[in-house]
Amino acid sequence: MKLNLKIAAATAAVAMMSTGAAFAAPTIVTAPLTNTYSAEGLALLGASAVALPTITVTFGNNLTYQDDILITLPGTTSVAPTVTPGLVTCAGATTNAVGYVQTVAGGWNFRVTDVGGITIGATCTFTGLSVTASSLANAAGAKLTYQANRGLTTPTVIVDGPVSTATGVVVASQFAVSTQQKLNGIIDVYADRKSFFDPETIAPGAGILQDTLNFSTFTTGGPTVITDWVAATVVTPTAAVTTITGDFAWVDGTDTNTTCDAAEFTTAVTGYAGYTIGSTSNCTQLVLTQTAPIANTSVTGFFAVSGTKVLNATDYVATTEFSYSLGSATGKKPVAWDPGAWTINGAQVYIQYMPYGTGLSRIVYAANDGVLNPDVTADITANGSTFSCALGTAPAKTVTNLSGAIDTCVAAKGIVTGKVAILLTFIAPDQDIEVYSAYNAGGVDRGTVVNSSNGRSFFYGTGVTFP
Repeated sequence: MKLNLKIAAATAAVAMMSTGAAFAAPTIVTAPLTNTYSAEGLALLGASAVALPTITVTFGNNLTYQDDILITLPGTTSVAPTVTPGLVTCAGATTNAVGYVQTVAGGWNFRVTDVGGITIGATCTFTGLSVTASSLANAAGAKLTYQANRGLTTPTVIVDGPVSTATGVVVASQFAVSTQQKLNGIIDVYADRKSFFDPETIAPGAGILQDTLNFSTFTTGGPTVITDWVAATVVTPTAAVTTITGDFAWVDGTDTNTTCDAAEFTTAVTGYAGYTIGSTSNCTQLVLTQTAPIANTSVTGFFAVSGTKVLNATDYVATTEFSYSLGSATGKKPVAWDPGAWTINGAQVYIQYMPYGTGLSRIVYAANDGVLNPDVTADITANGSTFSCALGTAPAKTVTNLSGAIDTCVAAKGIVTGKVAILLTFIAPDQDIEVYSAYNAGGVDRGTVVNSSNGRSFFYGTGVTFP
């Protein structure tokens, strides 16, 4: 009995060893291992065919005559290849061991054509397989997969695989923008808002009248430059236009117009070698046009204020629009980025509108919960222009009526009807100041005007924001 058990165990061990010898781990790899396709190039190519890298499969099992070999890239639209002797080449198998049959969903169906089959460990390399460019763009991250099915068998019997490549399809934009130093000027209310509180210390700007903005543009990916682009998809950049939007009224000089001429920008915006100031620059935007050739570029420069113009807190926004071509096709890629902001070391409250006319009166109260007695100024915007007036002070721990001073300021400009916008500036910490604004019609109808103070929280003064 013990002898029979030993014989049975030995037989089982031999069977297990035999089974292990019949299988190995199949692999599918590409050469080179990583390939990056340009998103812009794929978009221009559309339904055109784009070649995949060379694909090599190492078989993990013996395949027999008529077995199906499937190569797939999920999510793509495969293109029928041109059948040539170089389409499939094998090592460890006969020259004509594998033949092409047809396309399948997201891939290709090949078949073992050697009656002797293919031996475990043999390899076959597939060259020139292509998919449509648009489908490849949508399949970013997908992996090439191999599996073999027993031929002429229903239901399907998988005899090898499935196995996928280690990395998926990489699709990336060629264009990017990064900032090395953002605008971060703090407008100084103690200097009548005509300079910055802290002097600039980052090159190339220096001093209280300058604020540095250093940035880089990329045309080959970025900020880490990509080097393994698939050449057939790479577009050629032809232009790059950067538009920085915000308050540039401080650029306007002493001339009679208020257009912030491009010529005035040449002294207000300094540096940025390789760029020119665009003619469409104005009081709300700065346009910088990169000179050709368009390539990866790091530029440094700064905004230089005059020290004579009032500055306004501004959250600047920027977009760089790259133009490019591939063959006769052209396209554009806008890249949004953050150039920084100008803040202020005081309290500002914006009253979006206040009506003037027969039977109308204004109510503007400022509550100062702090210990300072700040000066108050009003920047009045009406009829296409802005003017400023001193409104006196807002004493500590007091509610101050600013209505009369504001009316006097407006009347001095001859405004008796219409609507005005009012920006109040207090030389005090922002958290100390709250403003109530309203108007009265005919002495019986009060209309509350929501401003940036009483409109910034649902529970007045608590900081609880609207949903």
